Amino acid sequence: TRRPPTVVGVATAALGDIPIQVTALGTVTPQANVTVQSQISGTLTNVYFQEGQAVRKGQLLAQVDERPYQVALMQAQGQLQRDQASLDEARLDLARYRTLLSQDSIARQQVDIQTNTVKSDEGVVKTDQAQVASARLNIAYCHIVAPVPGRVGLRQVDPGNFISSNLANGVVVINEVDPITVIFTLPEDSIPQVAVRMASQHGLPATASDRTGTTTLAQGELYTLDNEIDTTTGTVKARARFSNPSGTLFPNQFVNVTVLVDTLKNAVTIPAVAVRHGPQGDFVYVIQDDSTVKVTPVKVGPAQGETTSIATGLAVGDQVVTDGGDRLSDGSRVVLPQDAARMAAAFNKKPKATGILGWIEGLFGHKDQTAANADSSQSSQSSGAGRGGAGRTQALLAGLNLTADQQAKVKAIFADARTKATAAGDDADARRGIMQNTYQQVEGKLTPDQKA
Repeated sequence: TRRPPTVVGVATAALGDIPIQVTALGTVTPQANVTVQSQISGTLTNVYFQEGQAVRKGQLLAQVDERPYQVALMQAQGQLQRDQASLDEARLDLARYRTLLSQDSIARQQVDIQTNTVKSDEGVVKTDQAQVASARLNIAYCHIVAPVPGRVGLRQVDPGNFISSNLANGVVVINEVDPITVIFTLPEDSIPQVAVRMASQHGLPATASDRTGTTTLAQGELYTLDNEIDTTTGTVKARARFSNPSGTLFPNQFVNVTVLVDTLKNAVTIPAVAVRHGPQGDFVYVIQDDSTVKVTPVKVGPAQGETTSIATGLAVGDQVVTDGGDRLSDGSRVVLPQDAARMAAAFNKKPKATGILGWIEGLFGHKDQTAANADSSQSSQSSGAGRGGAGRTQALLAGLNLTADQQAKVKAIFADARTKATAAGDDADARRGIMQNTYQQVEGKLTPDQKA
């Protein structure tokens, strides 16, 4: 017996653009992460920032008691003033000695000694000047300022505490979050293509989305790759930069990064579910003009989401099977969805007195058993025909001018179908399959005029 046709889902091959993308899981990393430390020791007197506040570079954050360092500055200034006076006196003596030497009144050795004394005093003065500068610098260090712009975290030390330059957690941590970066890894096979594209356009478009990949968080660009491949994983680190004015990206957040490497233009595209895999490679079922399918090998190209490109094997306009392919083989007959809908509508209509489809529908019936028995009883009383399926069969056979041989064959087919339908019980799919098979068998016994 010929197998009934299978209802399948179809799609038409069309031209489209397929973006070639690389997606990886990355970690949001600040452009700069700075632990603000005090560069001197002293008592923290004031804190001028609010936790979580955005600060600019050079903004005053905290104040250390500067009084000890002001005293040290005064001491250094006094030492400088004293040594400067000594230097001035030595220079005056040197000038007098040179005058006396020109008059041949003193020995040259005394002039040379005084010259060295001046140089020594100049050295002492320079040391004193350095001490003054150091004291001024310490006073400047008493004013702790932001070294980079960004967002401050939680305060690590409270005013009144004695702090030094070796605090474990510093005073506060500043993260530069706008712009912000994401570090992720790329497989080494993607490096040549990515590197070539970056060299030609100085950065590739990148999109950061949440873990589920459904919400886009920021748009940016991939701007650099690491200088070596991790041999343990076969990947290379990459860094992408994103504008982050609203703080959507948060340091140490995990995000999905999608990098647009290239775009495949005017490619033949079909739904990815249409591609099937076999021992000989990838293939699709192409629907022929006679409603049969043909196994067609294809070479699959880049894909995006549920759409894939086909490098070879398909042409624009070809119809391929997307659903129901598990029940197909090369040459199988199929029914398109629109045809299946018409068949279902015809199947659900009240059986007609003529037409082979009406015959089959009449054979199986669409009323409940009580109504069918009542109809059969009424028909039996009025026309003398039998009840149930037998009565309907006789009524339907009367609608066609069948030969005796045709009547015998059709009745045998109907009898076999009724037996199978009874065994199927309430299984609608099984009864529908029996109906389709019966239709094909009866159709094969009719002449063209009878089919019409």
